[in-house]
Amino acid sequence: MSNVNAAGAMPSGAMRVRRETGWKIERYPQTVAGAKTELPDLRGSLVRAALDIAIREGLDGVSIDEVAALAGVAPALVTQNFGNREGLMLALLDLVLARTLDAERGMRTPGAGRKQLGEMVAAEMEGLRDQAPVVELMFMFYFARRDDLYRVRIQEALDTYRRAFESALDGVELRRGADASVMASIVVAFLQGAAVQAIRDPENFHPGAAIAEMLAMLQ
Repeated sequence: MSNVNAAGAMPSGAMRVRRETGWKIERYPQTVAGAKTELPDLRGSLVRAALDIAIREGLDGVSIDEVAALAGVAPALVTQNFGNREGLMLALLDLVLARTLDAERGMRTPGAGRKQLGEMVAAEMEGLRDQAPVVELMFMFYFARRDDLYRVRIQEALDTYRRAFESALDGVELRRGADASVMASIVVAFLQGAAVQAIRDPENFHPGAAIAEMLAMLQ
């Protein structure tokens, strides 16, 4: 299943295929403020190796020894870069969020309004299809712990994500007098529901009609 090279890096343009479902994971834009989708050097290779393991085996399968083995380095190098497994998992979460919540593509143009929102929603829906296993990891992270270690990071990313849609709607006259903040929250809730369907029922995930209904709300 792996396209990871000996250093643990994913070649440009490569994709991974999930064995159970045939889902394809493709390169997807950066999304979280301050995060980088393609991390540099050894640290980036180690995080991508952790992602590969998590997709195959779940979060419980990610360990310092397993990541080191896949990346072809000594476990001490993993510890040197992340401190411990918790540090490694936080770096993995940042990469997962960077590949699933696309909030910083800079798509907004003056007066774009409905067209802009349509493009953003369509891009996100296609991203859900392509990135379904990574999206599933985001949900796994959310429910993996009862404390706020992961949940605060996820909530911050979701807030940034919502603000991107709000910015696209700035100055647009919306149906029934809803303001941009309200509509942005509705759009994000819609995409969250679509994410669940893309994960749990991919065969019946047909975004076209849903996107049309969402855009109709703006007319």
